[in-house]
Amino acid sequence: MKKNRKILILISVAIAVIIVIYTNMQKPPPQAPPVPPEQYEPAQPETPVVPEVELEKADKTFRGRIAIIIDDVGHDDKIFRKFTGLGIPVTFSILPGERYSKYIAAEASKLKYEVMLHLPMEPHGSWSDPGRHAILSEMSDDQMLRQLSEGLDAVPNAAGVNNHMGSLLTENHQAMRVLLEEIHKRGLFFIDSRTSSQTVAYSIAKNIGVKNEDRDVFLDNKSDIEYIKGQIDAAIRVAKKTGEATVIGHARLQTVAAIREKLPDFEKEGIELVTISRVLD
Repeated sequence: MKKNRKILILISVAIAVIIVIYTNMQKPPPQAPPVPPEQYEPAQPETPVVPEVELEKADKTFRGRIAIIIDDVGHDDKIFRKFTGLGIPVTFSILPGERYSKYIAAEASKLKYEVMLHLPMEPHGSWSDPGRHAILSEMSDDQMLRQLSEGLDAVPNAAGVNNHMGSLLTENHQAMRVLLEEIHKRGLFFIDSRTSSQTVAYSIAKNIGVKNEDRDVFLDNKSDIEYIKGQIDAAIRVAKKTGEATVIGHARLQTVAAIREKLPDFEKEGIELVTISRVLD
């Protein structure tokens, strides 16, 4: 009997201990006293947090601008594609009446390139043939205007005009005034290719009020890549000195190859490549 009573006592004590332990486990842990608001500072990360949205990039500062015009376009659509493959804003000056003239004019416009009429004009010397669409000094005013109109019809979307050859005609005050007044009426610009040191085209255009510019550097008087690269360097020097340069090259493989090789130099020298309309006077 006594033995059974001892067992009951032990069981009761064990149950009591279990109840005490269980009760203590259910109590919430003591909380620290609240920190006054003025003493509270949120924890700072050990490394800066990178924003999810990229910060706006600052505009790049350029030291000068160069506009590249590619003349004599229209003979070959493949060379046209090589120039568009450069990924820069060249301006295509297209000869009227060539096999691919209208196609390239339309395609260049579709690709957002600037297009010009490369208007054939009479040169000095019978050995230089400006082509069947040339404007000649012996023509009447009406004949000259008809040639200009036909040339513009042959090159759709032309925003401006420059001379193909024309060393003789651009020295002729009367001829250039007739042509430039019509160009002005049509809201086009004019680029004097400066094939003659005696040209009057630029000064007459300025006097009439035609938006205009004249050529600073010919890139490819020699079809040699190293020579053309040297001419590009000359254009960069002009742009850095005066703020801008207008350069003219031709639709040749050597020219596109030289420009491609020099693309890193434009960026390195702080030169912005632009369409010709960005540098007009």
